[in-house]
Amino acid sequence: MISTRRSTTALLAFFLAACGVAQERASSAPASRYLYVWAGTGNDTTAGINMMTVLNADPSTEDYGALRSAVVIDSSGRMPHHVELIAPAKGPLFANDFPGNKSYLVDFSVPQTPRLAARLATVPNGYRLHSFARLANGHVLATVQFGDSTVPGRPGGVAEFDDKGAFVRVSWSRDAAFPGAHIRTYSLAVVQGADRLVTTSSPMDNEVTADVVQVWRLSDLTLLKTLRVPEVSGDTAHRNPFEVHTLADGSVMMNTYFCGFYRLTDVATDPKIARVLRLSAPSDRGCSVPAVLGHFMIMPVAYGHRYATIDIADPAHPKEVSSLPTDTTFYPHWISPDPLSDRVVVTDQGDGAPIVKVARFNQTTGTLSWDAKFKDVGATVPGVSYHRTNWPNGVTGMPMPHGAVFVP
Repeated sequence: MISTRRSTTALLAFFLAACGVAQERASSAPASRYLYVWAGTGNDTTAGINMMTVLNADPSTEDYGALRSAVVIDSSGRMPHHVELIAPAKGPLFANDFPGNKSYLVDFSVPQTPRLAARLATVPNGYRLHSFARLANGHVLATVQFGDSTVPGRPGGVAEFDDKGAFVRVSWSRDAAFPGAHIRTYSLAVVQGADRLVTTSSPMDNEVTADVVQVWRLSDLTLLKTLRVPEVSGDTAHRNPFEVHTLADGSVMMNTYFCGFYRLTDVATDPKIARVLRLSAPSDRGCSVPAVLGHFMIMPVAYGHRYATIDIADPAHPKEVSSLPTDTTFYPHWISPDPLSDRVVVTDQGDGAPIVKVARFNQTTGTLSWDAKFKDVGATVPGVSYHRTNWPNGVTGMPMPHGAVFVP
């Protein structure tokens, strides 16, 4: 008979060994190897260089975060803006230069050295693409901010392109129930299984635009309904409907730039919209491009200088459960998850420091923490600065990073 002490010792040894194996497996778990960051030296009025920069995203390497390459995509760009939120499994990555009214297909079949595959076709009577959504057949939908100048209000629309960047079709956001409305079609979300698409309306400047959300039939891009965002007297939370995400229950969560959260239900039958949350005002303004991970939504809050984690397990009653602050020089805007690990990449909206940061996300608690290993050599704080004297492609200056995605 084995003694209790010997049995306990053996069990403890087995437990420690198991923990060691688990830790080893966790440390060797797959993670994306590269991080593509869309950056440029131009702005709204001055031409510059649009380039795709490649950072080492392999956390098991000694030079994690190091710049691998920088490839010029356009030498006469204005301002690189959005890319697809997740890199596609195959085919090129779609990226835009919003003020330059140009979009590109970036081939990443050789991940360390991306290249320009093609320029996206122009949209007849359409101007300035903003956001992208990949369809199951490989085609890509893009929101178009401005439509025909002969139409009052010049409402935007939704355009479809094939995986080679060829123009397929476009439908417009104008609605006879909202005559002359300045609908600036901004972001979009496909509602899987319901043949529906939801878009928002928000300006990229100081223009006063229609605070509406629109529901489309996905199969033929027919506009079905325009919903005015509900207002609360004396409140600005309804202003600038910004981003939309389809949730697991088929409803759609929309955030405004002024940090109001609204849920769309019955999207396939009789769409309805209701306000479900407001982050604290006036400190929280600039709610931007979120990520939905499990039953959490991570929301960059630009002027709150923080990332808010919102529990959306009950989407009719979401609640903030965690917050990760930044310093006051960083204005959170963009976030994109690594499909292969617990990491997210974040960038500034353009008002602050040109820096790229990576955070770790706890799927159980919803907490974020900075990845301390992802930093410049010799730096004392996390993050990779884009304030460099020279770049591998010969560019000098300080390109501003914006859209960023992990690449396997």
